[in-house]
Amino acid sequence: MANLGSNDQRVLTTLKKSNKPLSAYDILDRTRSAALKAPVQVYRALQKLEKRGLVHRVEALNAFVACCDDHHGLHRPGFVVCRDCGVAREFEDKRVARVAEDAAGPDFLIETISLEIYGRCAPCRAAA
Repeated sequence: MANLGSNDQRVLTTLKKSNKPLSAYDILDRTRSAALKAPVQVYRALQKLEKRGLVHRVEALNAFVACCDDHHGLHRPGFVVCRDCGVAREFEDKRVARVAEDAAGPDFLIETISLEIYGRCAPCRAAA
C-alpha cells in the first residue's frame, strides 16, 4: 500500500495473514526477525494503520485485525468472535449506527461505536 512505512507494512501484512485478532506482542513475535524489535514500534505502526482505517481494535481482547474491506467514508465495524478458537469476523450494519445515534441524541458527537459479539463457532461446537 502506498505511503506506508516498512514497519507499518509489516504489521499490516502480519494482521492480514491471521484470521484471529493479534495483540501488539503477538505481532512483535511474528515479525521480530523483520526489523521490528520493540513493542513501541508495533504500537506506532498500529496507531498509524488504525487512523487510516486499515486496522481495527477489538476492544475486549485488546487486539487488532486488518480491515476486511476497502471502504470509503465512515466505517464502524463490529466483530463476531469465537471464544474457543479466537477466529474473528468483521461485519458492518448501518442499523447499529442508527441505534447509537438515537441513543446518543443530537447533542452528542459519536467518535467510536464498539460492538463485539462473543460465542462459539460451528466447528468449535462440533468438536466439543
